[in-house]
Amino acid sequence: MEKTGIQITVHDTPATLRSNPWRHVTEWLEYDLAVKWFAVEARRGEELAGFMHLVRHPGRAGEWYACDVHTLEPYQRQGIASAMYREAEDHLRRYFRANRITAAVSRGNTASVRLHEILGFRDTREVPAFPDFRFEPDETLYEHYFAREIPAVNVPMHQEILASLAGESRESVLGLLEQSASDPGKKVYIIWAGSDPIGYRFSGEKEPVLKAEWKQRYEDRYLTVGQG
Repeated sequence: MEKTGIQITVHDTPATLRSNPWRHVTEWLEYDLAVKWFAVEARRGEELAGFMHLVRHPGRAGEWYACDVHTLEPYQRQGIASAMYREAEDHLRRYFRANRITAAVSRGNTASVRLHEILGFRDTREVPAFPDFRFEPDETLYEHYFAREIPAVNVPMHQEILASLAGESRESVLGLLEQSASDPGKKVYIIWAGSDPIGYRFSGEKEPVLKAEWKQRYEDRYLTVGQG
């Protein structure tokens, strides 16, 4: 966020975090729960502008929970929460199994509801459940999936994956994959949601070809696909 002078930083140890109202939560995550976490911090110079935690679900390596999402006065309504979420997703894409961010959102918090809808989250209408966390009675679980595309290589493993994904189009897809070895302009990308292949895309084509359940999520905007 160069125009506003806001710098967003991702931390993975309390040692690099300066004092903030949620530091006690960070220390609880680190020393009491001993779970994998990140803290996303937005600052203008020395002044804290926004903060959020990301916590990996202990039983589902692909799922991360976003909590303690706050934008401080006078920085509200400047897109800082959205920028922190984008930074969070970009950071989590480094982890191959990561494919879903969830958040507990209060039905009465219209600003939070609107934020998550704009960011492509879906209200599952499920009661939130996360080990060692407590939730308010009016909170429901919102979810957002993300995937990444990686260039396919003409090797048996990628051939098998693409053949399975392409169905009746397997011959043309595999033919293009074979051509890609000598023509970089004819690349085929495999789209992964965590460790699961969910579709493919040809270079030069904007829209991916996805499995049915993922295609619906893509059309409904709560799946995003980015470069690996």
